[in-house]
Amino acid sequence: MTKKSKTGLFLLLTLLLSSALGIFSFSGNGFMITPTYGYEQIRSDMVGLAESTDGGNAESVDYYFDLFDLDPEKDIPGVEHFFGSFDSGEFNIAAHIYRPAEYKATVVLVHGYLNHTGQLTHLIRFLLENGYAVCAYDMPGHGLSSGEGAWMDDFEKYAKVLDDFKGLVAERCQGPYHVIGFSHGSCGIIQRELEGKDVFFDKVVLTSPLVHPVQWKKAQATYRLYWFFRKDVPRVLSRNSSDKSFLEFNREKDFLHVQRVPLIWVRGLEKWNAKIDALEPRDREILVIQGDKDKTVDWKYNLKLLSEKFTAEQIIIANAKHEMFNESPEIKKQVFREIGSYLESN
Repeated sequence: MTKKSKTGLFLLLTLLLSSALGIFSFSGNGFMITPTYGYEQIRSDMVGLAESTDGGNAESVDYYFDLFDLDPEKDIPGVEHFFGSFDSGEFNIAAHIYRPAEYKATVVLVHGYLNHTGQLTHLIRFLLENGYAVCAYDMPGHGLSSGEGAWMDDFEKYAKVLDDFKGLVAERCQGPYHVIGFSHGSCGIIQRELEGKDVFFDKVVLTSPLVHPVQWKKAQATYRLYWFFRKDVPRVLSRNSSDKSFLEFNREKDFLHVQRVPLIWVRGLEKWNAKIDALEPRDREILVIQGDKDKTVDWKYNLKLLSEKFTAEQIIIANAKHEMFNESPEIKKQVFREIGSYLESN
């Protein structure tokens, strides 16, 4: 094969995989602003979560809080904010614990693929304002956690991080405990809930949950071909929200966004799906919230599978795209109203 032919095939495979995974549809015209403090500096200034105290952070950490609006304690009286890291297997995981002086329950949040806790800021604020303690972490290879960018060979490791975090949450915050998983962040939750080995969470919310991404079969076929040429592909942001300011921030300011998608993650998702398919259904009530304009996940298939595996209440949000926590004010308000109503229910 000539060099020109190889280049042509490489470009063809890139387009096929891009289409299959639904994550390369929009390049935009923005450029990434160089941050005052980068990943390495902030990581080096982090302390262990178990030893962290409210306030007194390094300048780099305060910069990170300010950039992603992760310091709601500044204008919500009585909230303590603990930030640091903990070990889980081979990874060192960055995490936040927001603890009001008085609260009715604790909610654990798990973000989506290629993202980080900074994209949950609206949800964090909503929960704090409504009387909940909030705990969240960056998954391995995401945000400020260690690990090669978005690389994962075994989704069991995601579930293990959730297990380890639950122990830290129980030490710092009182129950009952609830969990909200967004997109890929739902995977570890789904697995552990179906396994039913450790009943920790009282209520479970899955938003835009990932089981199959869009055009999953095409993605499986294409990545096997692509594997012989490259081990990852460039990530280009998609229009997964109708909030233009959110999309602009991602393009120009979010230096923690993962820039390349490792193909081994696709293999890991494939293995995880096989594991989930083999697990028996469980008599477990959960809430699933899904947008009907979501072009990132195969949401009709996903809702069907979740209804077969759980007793799942399903709420469809009209005109909502994938990033429902970063959508238009009207859609966010509806999503938060549904979450609040569910968490308050008996």
